[in-house]
Amino acid sequence: MNNTYPYNTPSILVIDNDLSTAAVFKKLLMSKDYNVLTTNSSKESLDIVQRVMLDLIILDLLMPEMDGWQLCTAIREMTRTPILIISAIESSEIITKTLNLGADDYLVKPVSSYTLLAHVKNLVRRHKTEELALPQNE
Repeated sequence: MNNTYPYNTPSILVIDNDLSTAAVFKKLLMSKDYNVLTTNSSKESLDIVQRVMLDLIILDLLMPEMDGWQLCTAIREMTRTPILIISAIESSEIITKTLNLGADDYLVKPVSSYTLLAHVKNLVRRHKTEELALPQNE
């Protein structure tokens, strides 16, 4: 079976209440050839998750409308796409709660670009590997 991952550009959704932070993440990720969508709206993010085949979702916890925990739970009910939480909240209880709600990884802001890119690459690679391992409908 031919792995087509190197020929397909992974798509990432960045959900952050701060549009300037989302823009920084977008610029960094696009410099590494990722397709990147950004939003600061919980409602819009759920719409994107339903319509777009994503390889990773980056989510801030402090969001308007729905908080990041509610949004993480809603996204997890819709898809198995990995969710990377990036938040200024540094608390072992909060990190544990977030991972238990379905997030795949958690980083504390500020995060270095090298660390962010390593986590993104790892989560996208794992997601692509899982997709290839899923049984195909005949």
